[in-house]
Amino acid sequence: MRKLLGFMGLMGLMGLLPVEPLMPIKPSQHVLAQDTNRLSLHIDGSTFFIDNEYFGDRISGYTLPGFVLQPKVEWWLGGGLTLQGGVHWLYYWGARDYPATTAYGAYPVYDSVARPVHLLPWLQAEYRFTPQLKLVLGCLNAYHHHLPMPMYNPELGIVGDPETGFELNYSSRLLDMDIWTDWREYIWDRSPVPERFTAGASGELRFDIANGWGAVYVPLHFVVQHEGGQNMSVDHNINNNFNGATGLGMRIQWRSNIYTEFSCRAFWYHQHGNAAVPFSNGWGLYPEIIFHPNSHWSLAASYWQGKDFVPLLGSWHFSSLSANTPGLTFDRTRVVMLYANWGDPVALKSHYLRLYCTLYHYLPSTGTFADGATREYGHRNQLAFGAVLSFFPNIKLH
Repeated sequence: MRKLLGFMGLMGLMGLLPVEPLMPIKPSQHVLAQDTNRLSLHIDGSTFFIDNEYFGDRISGYTLPGFVLQPKVEWWLGGGLTLQGGVHWLYYWGARDYPATTAYGAYPVYDSVARPVHLLPWLQAEYRFTPQLKLVLGCLNAYHHHLPMPMYNPELGIVGDPETGFELNYSSRLLDMDIWTDWREYIWDRSPVPERFTAGASGELRFDIANGWGAVYVPLHFVVQHEGGQNMSVDHNINNNFNGATGLGMRIQWRSNIYTEFSCRAFWYHQHGNAAVPFSNGWGLYPEIIFHPNSHWSLAASYWQGKDFVPLLGSWHFSSLSANTPGLTFDRTRVVMLYANWGDPVALKSHYLRLYCTLYHYLPSTGTFADGATREYGHRNQLAFGAVLSFFPNIKLH
């Protein structure tokens, strides 16, 4: 069980689960007394091929073939303090240069600002107050923070830049809570760009079912993206966008490696000061069922119905705005999602191979263009599939 919990934590770190993990992601095991002053080398990474066959006026298709690597040295100082230092390297097959990335841009737009390599520092300090409570400063471990797919696109866990800021994480049998801030744009005096950061809180309150049959849980998610700041030397507009969700779920454990999960979440969107978004409030409803018939397979089905909803970090399939046609909005967004994943859980200590396929079926809707013209959209299928090979060797140095 301890190996499985650690593996699920790694899966969350690398962003490899398009559906919300069925088991809560636990923090790393508490450092033991004999581990004081221990030095080790971690080489976490993935090589991936992701093909998104999307067509139409909602979202364009794209392919993500590449490699991401995080070599880092970890120093356990004792007293609950751990330091990490290394680099984060992203490489796309065939890429000769890299455009300047925007905040959370999984597929950034090419522009004149190019770099020959996408290499970022990895620096982290972790202080564990108790086995349940820890503080992280610098690069953050948890990419998706237990956020469901309409609030977090799992591709960002692979190709997105590391989150940088602070994170307060609490994990117990009854409650998991994650509070964080991710600083995306630092500003100097007279900076021509505003400061930008994302903050959020995500948690789950669980109640065990008698006789070990599973648990009932109440999820709560909140994300805000802020743009502006207090630098008055340059005139910056202050924009705030909010996503939130709550609901109810149940996990039924049939056997040790066979379980089913049912959940339903209600979502909301609100924006203040962002004239680029044509609506201020929106909502969505997201029932989902996930089935694990054995340790290899994961199957899921979900339905999304939303109106005037904008996913700040989530998949654009659930948005009421078009991703590829400026000014195009949809009166409603209704999507049926079917998902299948196969993974080899045998070599959990060194590597993990995962193959997946997702089918999105759009139900009819009406689109309104920037000039006021309308168009009726019928049924449409979109397909995404990929292969991800992750590796995570750990070498003790001292």
